[in-house]
Amino acid sequence: MPHKIRVALLGIGNASTSFARGLDYYANERKKIGLWHKKISGLQPSDIKIVAAFDIDPHKVDKDLNDIVQRKNESHGGPERERVRISAGLLADNHSGLFNRDKFVISSRTEFRKVLRDTKTNVVVNLISSGLNKTSREYANVCLDSRIAFINATPTRIASDRQFSKKFSAKGVLIVGDDLQSQIGGTSLHKGIIDLLVERGILVRRTYQLDVGGKQNTQMSHDKIELDNKANKKSCLAIEAPYIFESVTGTTEYTDFLGDSRNSYYWISGEGFMGSKLTIDILVKTNDGTNAGNVLMDVVRAVYSHDNRKVKNGRQLICAYGFKVTPVNYRIREVYHEFISAFK
Repeated sequence: MPHKIRVALLGIGNASTSFARGLDYYANERKKIGLWHKKISGLQPSDIKIVAAFDIDPHKVDKDLNDIVQRKNESHGGPERERVRISAGLLADNHSGLFNRDKFVISSRTEFRKVLRDTKTNVVVNLISSGLNKTSREYANVCLDSRIAFINATPTRIASDRQFSKKFSAKGVLIVGDDLQSQIGGTSLHKGIIDLLVERGILVRRTYQLDVGGKQNTQMSHDKIELDNKANKKSCLAIEAPYIFESVTGTTEYTDFLGDSRNSYYWISGEGFMGSKLTIDILVKTNDGTNAGNVLMDVVRAVYSHDNRKVKNGRQLICAYGFKVTPVNYRIREVYHEFISAFK
């Protein structure tokens, strides 16, 4: 049976490779452990196929995606994978040092558009490094011109930018984002804890959530983009309580040997019956790549089905379900139930 959802991945890093391996793993329908939702709009993970991949790293360009992600079909019982050549991507930013254009293999808008057309891509997922704002917008503009749905998993304001979203809406092209929210990550878990405390009658007074990680995005933690990320997290956290509470949240330290791992520290203080003091102090260890996999699988399937079924408030629900910066802010419990109801 032909795959309905034909995906192009932008940026072949930890999230992309985990997503690719997850598609292989869950192609075997008997494997359900760790899969959040077997079906979204009647679509299974096996309905998704990666048909194109883009990067600017000379060590990845022209390689087979299967080799880069070390996909082992025989170990997962999945089908034999076709070769997916990693094409040169776009680079509109020119950061000194870390993103010096001379160090990378760069393509043109015309070449990028041709690959999308030749592979019959119908969903593009943007997973390039944080901070490449101009490049993310460049990718989005080409997808707009090509009338291909665009998922922005980076913190760059695109889907939440009114002018940008209006352009997509005018052409009938779906855009969702921004800043992917992990399945059990800093934002989702923090929101869930506060939601539970509020529901149980606890008055939340103060809270912080701090991260230590080994990814390149963490290395950029003191850049302006990371300050924006902290504001994103703080804004979507505040909606979980019907009152104002003090909060500090965001990445704090880069530790190279952690690699794709992340240590998240949560601290919450509040008051219960007769003002009794409550303190929660938690350490959670996760893997960034696999933590994104389930949410990406759900969002990709929802985006495809939205374009085919025109789900009412579908874009708004997808954004709030899967991302930190959204057109409309929802409580975590509320958006989950509405999303599942809309895309069942």
